[in-house]
Amino acid sequence: MYYFIVNPNARAGQGEKVWSEIEKILNERKIEYNYFYTKGEEDAKNIAFELSSSLKEESFVIVLGGDGTLNEVINGLINLNLITLGVVPIGSGNDFVRSFKSKINYRDYINIVLSPKKIVEYNICKMKNLNGERKFIVSSGIGFDASITNEVNNSRNKLIYTKTPIKNFIYAICTLKILFTYRPLEIKLFEEDKVNIFKNAYFSVVMNTAYEGKAVMLCPEAKGYDDYIDICIMNTSSKLKVVLLTLSAFFGKHAKSRNVYISKGKYFKMECSDETHCHIDGEQFGKSDWTEYSILEKKIKVIVP
Repeated sequence: MYYFIVNPNARAGQGEKVWSEIEKILNERKIEYNYFYTKGEEDAKNIAFELSSSLKEESFVIVLGGDGTLNEVINGLINLNLITLGVVPIGSGNDFVRSFKSKINYRDYINIVLSPKKIVEYNICKMKNLNGERKFIVSSGIGFDASITNEVNNSRNKLIYTKTPIKNFIYAICTLKILFTYRPLEIKLFEEDKVNIFKNAYFSVVMNTAYEGKAVMLCPEAKGYDDYIDICIMNTSSKLKVVLLTLSAFFGKHAKSRNVYISKGKYFKMECSDETHCHIDGEQFGKSDWTEYSILEKKIKVIVP
């Protein structure tokens, strides 16, 4: 049985259009399915919880949307042993599917989820801060990185961006805007066997995949199925260097810089000199002066190209 959780407003309304294409294919192939439309914030989470609570047999849960919709679904699902997850990427970032390093488009993903050839056991991660705790499957960051996400998500011009060619540069535009006013933090990082202090930390991001922020490869070695999470901290007082390192991160070249710290582990805790923005899979999670990251014991089966 296939269950589809559809964000009709993804990519400026493309979700509804894509779903109509999928329905035609499903009906032509006589595939048994049910679907649910999200209408607002946390809808996908609530739908995922109610759906997975009632499952009695193994089923496919397919998400039509971006990383934000996927995050809600991950936070709602239970009975993971009965679920195989698929994603048809129609969001603005789609960093989860980008981690598969495949350049196929959303139409190809429709066929992939309907005729899966490869399924992997994927790690689900957890972030805790002053605001509580939440699961994530792509990344979670604090500082400059999360301040940019906050600006993107709350920009009055976001709808305009998504309807023009400039939509591909929305993160770059917001990065430049935040850059002029942002001040770095002191971060104390606790890992499993050591403690490091970064005096001029622009941001810290914990990754379950290699990409975030629409194709920025902050942790090139991160893999959602290796039972580890990766952390990247950019530590410099130079705004110019931040720009150059961010640009080089699109190719993963920033990892060679002495101003970048990258590590791999199962647990991280950070204490900051001040409260700062936090994000989870590109969605805001308030402000906090500390964060903790870990990997959940339970995994989820994911369809990959």
